[in-house]
Amino acid sequence: MTEPLKIHVVIGSVREGRMALPVGNWVVEQSAGRDDIACELVDLKTWDLPFYPHARPPSSGDYSDEKQAAWGAKVAEADGYILIAPEYNHGIPAVLKNALDTVYREWNRKPVSFVAYGGLGGARSVEQLTMVARELQMAPLESALHLMGVWNRRDGDRLAADEADDRRLRRLSDELVWWGRALATARRAG
Repeated sequence: MTEPLKIHVVIGSVREGRMALPVGNWVVEQSAGRDDIACELVDLKTWDLPFYPHARPPSSGDYSDEKQAAWGAKVAEADGYILIAPEYNHGIPAVLKNALDTVYREWNRKPVSFVAYGGLGGARSVEQLTMVARELQMAPLESALHLMGVWNRRDGDRLAADEADDRRLRRLSDELVWWGRALATARRAG
């Protein structure tokens, strides 16, 4: 049997009362029964990354800041990513954009997908994140999951998803696994 892919489910909001955490918890719970992926919740609220203050860009690989180096090591652990992407004012939450901008090579040549919510199911956030992911040399996948009306579907610390949401998440995960394996093979080959 093949090792499961390590997928980071990145919580893209740090707001009090945020829906990103219940949505992320649902994503991780749904993946628990799969033997092809191992999801880990990565909550940006616990990372407290400063807005990038350094003179040299992250693409230089010069991670002299210890928080930046630790974040880079965390990002490097994963074979792929699911970004929990709320839409704030027709765009990406600043904390999520900053987390992406803080390191560079650790994101390269890995698949990323999006579970979004907010205006139009987070479509504008996903559109912007797709452009950022391409610039980071990631492989943004087509199968984003756009959730509508999440605020009415909160069940404590998780999303009360319906069968259609569960089915769409399985499809997203299947695509992430396929691309994750293909890109991992390519990265190993050099």
